[in-house]
Amino acid sequence: MRLQGAIFDFSGTLLDEGGAPLPGIDRTLSLLKMEDVWLYLVCDGDPAPVRSALEQAGLWNRFRGMISAAEHGGDPLSPDLYEKAVRRLRTAKQATPVFTAREPLLQALKAEGFPVVLVGTEHTPEAVALADETVESYEHLTL
Repeated sequence: MRLQGAIFDFSGTLLDEGGAPLPGIDRTLSLLKMEDVWLYLVCDGDPAPVRSALEQAGLWNRFRGMISAAEHGGDPLSPDLYEKAVRRLRTAKQATPVFTAREPLLQALKAEGFPVVLVGTEHTPEAVALADETVESYEHLTL
């Protein structure tokens, strides 16, 4: 099935600890957008600083919207937030992978039938095996 959308868990998937875009993320997001893949963002806390950080990094305009666990009174690791994002995107869950760097979120999303891309390095072998795909660096996606 062709990708219809992609959801990014803000924590650790777009920016490094200093607020700079992860290597290759800008090109990856651009390529997804050119392929008509709709992008959405999920964050834990107040969405204003997240949006500001993404605007400063030049990435905000790639996303159709954002949902915040804090605004929706939910647990940041709850699959419910990602279900809401899929509904907002109006895509099929099976064609809308979630990109995350958090292993507990990976486990929760897989239990609910989401395709999940695990981002980063130093993950447990169990998490790598559970993920649909593992991306150590976005630069590998754009070669």
